[in-house]
Amino acid sequence: MKVLIVEDDSASREFLLDTVESQGFEVRVAIDGLSGLEAFKEFNPDMVLSDIRMPKMDGLEMLKEIRKLDSNVIVIMCTAFGCEEYAIKALRYRANNYLKKPIRHKDLLPLIHKCSSLINQSHSVDMPEIDSEEIKTHFTLTLQSTVEDIPDMVNLLMKSTSGSLDEKEILNTKLGLTELLTNAIENGNLEITSEEWAEAFLKGEKGLKMLREKKMSDPLIARRTVKVTYKSDDVYFEWIISDQGQGFDWEKIFRECDGMNPLDLECKGIFLSRFHFDGMEYMDNGSTVRVRKRRTSTSQESPA
Repeated sequence: MKVLIVEDDSASREFLLDTVESQGFEVRVAIDGLSGLEAFKEFNPDMVLSDIRMPKMDGLEMLKEIRKLDSNVIVIMCTAFGCEEYAIKALRYRANNYLKKPIRHKDLLPLIHKCSSLINQSHSVDMPEIDSEEIKTHFTLTLQSTVEDIPDMVNLLMKSTSGSLDEKEILNTKLGLTELLTNAIENGNLEITSEEWAEAFLKGEKGLKMLREKKMSDPLIARRTVKVTYKSDDVYFEWIISDQGQGFDWEKIFRECDGMNPLDLECKGIFLSRFHFDGMEYMDNGSTVRVRKRRTSTSQESPA
């Protein structure tokens, strides 16, 4: 994966460069938005990590120009405490995610690896074949509690939108589905708490793998699956994702998303998913979520 880092502060720039390079990614750096835009045109990165407040051209202006050139590059904006309004603006300008400064390894590394898994999909998992007519309107799939299978599942689910979803919305839809499926497996089925995840993360990917394996050693948890139901009609694509975990207080989380500074949210994944989709609602005890994306072309299909 190719990563462009745009940051005017030398200490922050070096931290990002060292961290991203340590993961084996190809990196280029720029010191302001104007040079960042030029580097983007030359380097053609898969991901951009950029500060917002910079000289010559700020990150938001650069973001708008990048989106005129490319709808599918992943853009993650970085902003400091007290600049929460910039994070919201960045999402409205079609940034895919944001990070709070000072940036921490535990926030940056999982994010770039999650994005990398979509970009560098191995196609190593054998997913079920779906009849070409059936896939247009309605189907249900079952996913084992294996996070490595998520990119393949997401790409399979996205086949149903081919030609009927605005190209500008494809990337955010993929990222939104990835976030919700990851939550369903890790927080839902495996019942991994934020404290357990943070402790395991200190040991790197090996630590996270060991944590998942430890959870799966419980026969009850090992049997759990995630069910994904897809439906479409003339207006919307819809995905219903259900895990077999204990659920959570989603109403409280929604209140926090509506009332807290977005830079301080513990539930940032849910907050971002509400930007990624045109409709999102949890049901029952929170173990089922339904999300919708509006079509951008008129379909001749009958409602499911």
